[in-house]
Amino acid sequence: MMILMCPTSLRKIVPVFFLSAHRVSSLSVQQRHHTSQRSLNVYFDSTNNLHRDIRYHPECPERISVCVNALNAYIAQNANVGKSISLQDVAQDQAFFSDDELIHARSMLVKAHSENYVEQIERKCRDSKARRLEEGKDTLGFIGYVDTGDTFMTTETYDVCLRATAAWIRAVDDAISSGDKAAVGFALTRPPGHHATRSLSNGFCHFNFAAAATFHAIEKGKIVSVLDWDVHYGQGVADILQNEPKARYVSLHQYPAFPYEGERRRTSGNLNNIMTIPVAADSTWTCGYKELFETHVLPFLISDNDTDDTNWKPDLILVCAGYDALADDELASVNLEPGDYGKMLALLKKWISVTYARGSEPGLAFGMEGGYRLQNEGERGLSAAFIETIKALF
Repeated sequence: MMILMCPTSLRKIVPVFFLSAHRVSSLSVQQRHHTSQRSLNVYFDSTNNLHRDIRYHPECPERISVCVNALNAYIAQNANVGKSISLQDVAQDQAFFSDDELIHARSMLVKAHSENYVEQIERKCRDSKARRLEEGKDTLGFIGYVDTGDTFMTTETYDVCLRATAAWIRAVDDAISSGDKAAVGFALTRPPGHHATRSLSNGFCHFNFAAAATFHAIEKGKIVSVLDWDVHYGQGVADILQNEPKARYVSLHQYPAFPYEGERRRTSGNLNNIMTIPVAADSTWTCGYKELFETHVLPFLISDNDTDDTNWKPDLILVCAGYDALADDELASVNLEPGDYGKMLALLKKWISVTYARGSEPGLAFGMEGGYRLQNEGERGLSAAFIETIKALF
């Protein structure tokens, strides 16, 4: 199989910028349901900055704050659509997630990984925090790196990740519990999770939120398709879901690039429920992405073949929404524009409309994965791509 090659383009050098720890303000808009318009709940954690590196790192709290601020501005400028968007800070109220929700979120992490794996990370954070208290230090401290030096951990990493898991699950519940099938949930959380395998933290990821949210939906009796449009292959999702008969996973990603897997376009797994679709560096929407998305991604996500055993009609489509395929993202070499994410979502919605009867459509839920273009982003960076996704929902 040949990877489609595109003309090489000049690439800018992205300047280094420094981390800052700050909370971002939330704008809560009363959610209203409309028969002709979707409603959208976006969940973020203003205390996500408690999980941060002590040196420059592209996976930083600003990834969330720029998106929150952009969404606030979009709501303010688009009153009609804004009425249907609720932006919710899960850390604004300690009771936002009930104890039962957090216990359930942990149980889904255990299902995606193992009790031992989850307990090791939890204990490392808790024990480090306890030692700092004994030493008279602030409880927030940097623990170190858990792999080759890019996946960091602080004393608050476990709790930030647990709230992120609960947010992904809440987003899924919005999508599968809506009476009018028009609600969408978006977990605007960090760190990303799709590289975390059943037993290994890597690629900035400690826990696999997509897998945990998928198991939650399956526990509710749903069939799930996971679409990963992050520029890096989510080998962790594939590792965890490859033996799950009620889930499919498809990844459209750059190769070669981390994690240096998924180099062939193929289906794999014991149930042939994993599809990898590599694209070449310098690919654009019109040179590589669009054709692959239409001819391979969509028919795998939803297969309307009543005459054979390949028929697959999920109740939920969960999107691993990474935005690092943007031109000039420092961690990849693909050349998408922010509007291309809106185009992908528009094609997905169109595919749904022709494969499902009205009223029987699958729910849609999203969770943030990668996306690191923050410097000089203007209308071409992470927050712009996030807003193009929001626009395409309405």
